[in-house]
Amino acid sequence: MNLIEFLKKQNIIDEKKSEKFIKILEHYSENDVLYPYVIKDLDLTINEYERLFNELEKRDYVSTLYIIQCPYCNELGNSYVDEDDIPFLDHCRFCEAEFNHQENYITAYRLYFNYAEEVDVIEELNAKIAANQERIMEITEEIHNLENARKTLQLENINFITTKNELMKNRNESKAYSKMITRGSNVKFLGKYLDNKKLGLKCFRCGEDMEFFDVNGKIMGACPGCDAEVQMEFDK
Repeated sequence: MNLIEFLKKQNIIDEKKSEKFIKILEHYSENDVLYPYVIKDLDLTINEYERLFNELEKRDYVSTLYIIQCPYCNELGNSYVDEDDIPFLDHCRFCEAEFNHQENYITAYRLYFNYAEEVDVIEELNAKIAANQERIMEITEEIHNLENARKTLQLENINFITTKNELMKNRNESKAYSKMITRGSNVKFLGKYLDNKKLGLKCFRCGEDMEFFDVNGKIMGACPGCDAEVQMEFDK
């Protein structure tokens, strides 16, 4: 039984008042709030009012709301479902006046018509399937993006490791590296033998094996035993 059906069958108030109440409720929807001035229009006696709304609340057709009303600007403030939750003193959120909230509130009712809803199970399941499918596609896209990000980070790590190994090789194996890094911003130790040119070189001053470097794209030789340096030029 819904709220309208109950009002038609109840015997707490007479038929005329009941029809008037039903007529008023035509302008309301589920979860709307019924304010005191509307209830006053029903011309209920105190006894009728108490009996009717006690019964409505007991049957879960209404629930009581306690809505703060500022005594200075008359604006409505916070609402409470339990009277014990109302604070003693607080400020109006509109005019900021402080007043006793426990003495300045109105009683209203939230409406629950409890109309029986016709549920199309197939349609409901189709909607859930569509929503789940959409989420699956979103997750698939997220996984794809994460995989791309993983590959990018993995490649970045490989480049970092390669660079680190090259720097360690430069620093640990080359005796002339610390001297050559002052020659350019991009210095790479190539060893004592140029594989692509099949070339090794002795220092023309002290006879020690020269070390080869790529300095900003130019091939240079440096002697680890003295200050001798040469720049290599090769015909293309």
